[in-house]
Amino acid sequence: MRKTSSRPAAKKPFNGSAHRPNPYILAVFTATLAGLFSAVGGYFVADFQARNAIAIKQLEYRVSAYGSFLERADRNKTPGVSQLLSIGAMAEHLATDGEIQAFEDRIGDLLRKHDAQDLYWQINADLNILRLHGSTRVAKISDDILKALLLRDHEINWDDYSADVVEFHERWKTSQEHGVAYGWEERVSGEERLMIVTIAKLTQVLISQLRSEI
Repeated sequence: MRKTSSRPAAKKPFNGSAHRPNPYILAVFTATLAGLFSAVGGYFVADFQARNAIAIKQLEYRVSAYGSFLERADRNKTPGVSQLLSIGAMAEHLATDGEIQAFEDRIGDLLRKHDAQDLYWQINADLNILRLHGSTRVAKISDDILKALLLRDHEINWDDYSADVVEFHERWKTSQEHGVAYGWEERVSGEERLMIVTIAKLTQVLISQLRSEI
């Protein structure tokens, strides 16, 4: 009987080329992957550039709108706004009877030349460009000016304004509610007076906001 050999079978030599990836397939895969990353990156770059271009254009419109409004107000090209700014400046410093009467006369003259409806349309037209291209804050102040013009003073959120503006409004509102006469001869009603001084004050706030943003 033959003895079975206990020697292990000889191992086949390792052939590294059998496990090496095909260079052509690897090249195609790498090129495809690079193209994919390039396309995705290009999309985000294009999207960023488009958003940036829109933001720059919006900023240009905003600066132009602000500059136009300020120039018109400074050069008296908007009579309603110019007179309101003048009245607002006077309202801060009333001491003598003569100053109070001049202030009352100025309000009476404004409402005689421009009734509430005429004043609304004029100021609304002036503010439209600011509401369209202005910041959220500018649009908010513009809307509040129009609310005051429509005698919707109660709809204005005064918490959005500084303490001095709130104090100014409350002082004038209290004075009108208690029937305190202004000057030697009243030219307008208390409701009209409050409307005008409120609009005048908010217009001052608006002008300051525009200049701070430019």
